[in-house]
Amino acid sequence: FLTLITQTDPLCQSTLISELIQDQLCEDLKANSLDISYFPGGINYEIPRDEIDKNGQMAIKTYEKLKKRLNKRKVWYFSRPPEKKPYALLAILPANVSNDIHHQQLLDCLYDRLKAFSMSENSDIKKHILSIEFIPLNLILDSNDISNQFIIDCDSIKTKQQLMEKPLKFNLDNHSITIDLHSYDEDIQREYDKFIKAEKYRELIKNHDDAVKRIPIKK
Repeated sequence: FLTLITQTDPLCQSTLISELIQDQLCEDLKANSLDISYFPGGINYEIPRDEIDKNGQMAIKTYEKLKKRLNKRKVWYFSRPPEKKPYALLAILPANVSNDIHHQQLLDCLYDRLKAFSMSENSDIKKHILSIEFIPLNLILDSNDISNQFIIDCDSIKTKQQLMEKPLKFNLDNHSITIDLHSYDEDIQREYDKFIKAEKYRELIKNHDDAVKRIPIKK
């Protein structure tokens, strides 16, 4: 059993663990494991003595800090695992103009990209883009710092790969705009993993809160 260690933990990582664990291993673990560094319980950490009460329990104020930290995280909610869309792309809009870019502007830019790959002037470029759906993430997550997105459904992996070859660029009100194109499945899976992780954090906090309520008050 391994307790995950991260560089972002508010508690102090022990010198012994620093000597035993290589940094690259920490990075690999963080990439593939549940990050529990937001929560105490690490025997791998030298917890400051003022954070522990006489019974050896973590001070409630520490949990409150962790709870506040969790509440500030902007996590996309999922009611179920995301549906796979192997032919789909996510167009990540620049945060400062993400409300100003419309479906048709993006679609025209996608058509221009596909025309560059077309071997025939008479080929029907439009058939390669099946649909475009706007996702107002800054409203969903209630943050102006988060970029809105478009889901672009393509007709094939080939079309998807052609579009992903490099970012889209076009002019908006005399300003050059760059839109990154990502694989839908890869990005959404990362968001889903973040959601699952956050839910596990919330469950840990809830269990702690419930345990605190059950502790009898000494008179």
